[in-house]
Amino acid sequence: PLSGVGVSDALWGSTVATMTSDNNGDFSQASLALGMHSVTYSKSGYLDETLTELLETDGETLYLETVKLLDEDCTSGTMSGTITDAVTGDNMSGVNLYYTSGINKNFKFGEWTYFGTTDENGVWSLPNSNYSSSISAGWYTIMSNKSGYYEGYHNAEVCGDISNQDNALSAKLNPGEMRIMLKWKKTNPVTAKDLDAHISIPNTAGNGTFHLYYDVDVLECTGICDYYVYGAGDNVTLDFDDDNSTAPPGKETITILSGAATKVRSGTFSYSVHNFTDKDNDSGQGNCCPNYKTNLSKSGAKVKVFYNDQGTLVKKRYNVPNDNGTLWKVFTFDSSGSGSGFTRVQDMTYEKKPDEVY
Repeated sequence: PLSGVGVSDALWGSTVATMTSDNNGDFSQASLALGMHSVTYSKSGYLDETLTELLETDGETLYLETVKLLDEDCTSGTMSGTITDAVTGDNMSGVNLYYTSGINKNFKFGEWTYFGTTDENGVWSLPNSNYSSSISAGWYTIMSNKSGYYEGYHNAEVCGDISNQDNALSAKLNPGEMRIMLKWKKTNPVTAKDLDAHISIPNTAGNGTFHLYYDVDVLECTGICDYYVYGAGDNVTLDFDDDNSTAPPGKETITILSGAATKVRSGTFSYSVHNFTDKDNDSGQGNCCPNYKTNLSKSGAKVKVFYNDQGTLVKKRYNVPNDNGTLWKVFTFDSSGSGSGFTRVQDMTYEKKPDEVY
């Protein structure tokens, strides 16, 4: 945690709040107006950095992504990674690539620079043969674009040469379908090796729930084995389970397919992320005084959601809270709920057994 960081929040170009991080690296500000906020971090000895995030719902508590400030002695270098298909995990060639400075930036013409496409192995790098200009130290947002897929955004850093800065793209969805994408990055030291996506969904009888995760296997299955079937083409699938027992980055993907249904079915869906690697590593004194592991909070884990709400694309992004725990309860969804149906939970607790996440 980095204390004493000056934090300035601007909305539409005007500063609306100034804060300073505490001993835990935390800061907060209440009663902010809705809109796209630009948050700038400054501290002597470090490079200034700016992050953008949308505050879109009245009464919402928005948990910003934990930002790693880079030392002012960082040098220019290269950044590189791989773009894959979020469902199949296959490397994607021919993906168009753009970059701009800052974290979580949104695409605007004139502010972004095109620097080529991914190669036959889905690899991108900057500088490259198409764009040879030196890249200064700092944080950048990479935008990935390919026909048939939603635009993908991910953050990448330059402090010397940094590799393994990966992202995954989601194919476009039919009306009523939803895709939930979890990813976590490579950190030094390594914080999260194997994170698992868990979802609680309404059951077929309509009188309870079903817990879908990596250990739900269908007998005699030879393809995707972790899924729940409501009817023909109407199911929930764990498309990609990344078991990174050696080192990150990693990703997991869950898709809710609508089939003949006109929308994601009624009832409450709940999505959580479990730190499988640290599930047994509670160093506390039993139930009275748990000392939860902090690796999940330091993992840079992020959840992105694409929901085709009858032709209107709803996008959500959730950042892991800066709090102790091995279970991150991320959000709930109910199609009959207010707004787009999503409710942020952002709660960190401890859970040892994967089958008891729900």
